[in-house]
Amino acid sequence: MDEMRIKTILTHLKDARVIAILRGQNFERMIQRGLTLADMGCTAIEVTLDSPHALAIVSELRQKLPSSVLVGVGTLLDTEQIESCVKVGAEYALSPTNPEGMIQHCHAANMLAVPGVANSEELEEAIADGARIIKLFPATEWSSNQLTSASVPWMPVGGVDAQSVWQWLDAGAWCVGMGANLCGSDLNNEDEDSTTWAESEEQVARGIFMELQRWRNDA
Repeated sequence: MDEMRIKTILTHLKDARVIAILRGQNFERMIQRGLTLADMGCTAIEVTLDSPHALAIVSELRQKLPSSVLVGVGTLLDTEQIESCVKVGAEYALSPTNPEGMIQHCHAANMLAVPGVANSEELEEAIADGARIIKLFPATEWSSNQLTSASVPWMPVGGVDAQSVWQWLDAGAWCVGMGANLCGSDLNNEDEDSTTWAESEEQVARGIFMELQRWRNDA
């Protein structure tokens, strides 16, 4: 394991503050949405592995985006997927759970592991397994009061929206993960035009990154 690389990725996630989670069926739209979000100021993107052709999307984004934008994968459930993820350029991997061996295998491949935990017991187990950061999933089942003694950084995912993102960051979250509430509700649609994104969701996303810049300046 390249300890410095793992630490660098971890620090980058803190600097990013918001991870855009791309999940959907529309291959071309997911790629374009990732590029659009990066143009808005997003510096960490996740492609969920339960999306068709997820690794091809990761590869495309990694090739088209600068190194200042991290690209990772989500919904990692099988450690046998790790090698393929690394080959296409994934730099970190999130999971809704803590699959056996995930942390060790990811770190051995110089990819930061972000295992998911649903309660305090699972949190402690993930830390004992070597987690450098843990994913609170779903975030709606957690409160910041439960994390006052956490010995590693934590990131809430699941249900984070344009209001709660700031509550979590103010409460000490290392970063947060946002899916449809940031990336749009149209990533499953096959139609060429996206009315909801164009009419309202794009502006919400842009507003989040504008506010994030102000939030950084005030922090």
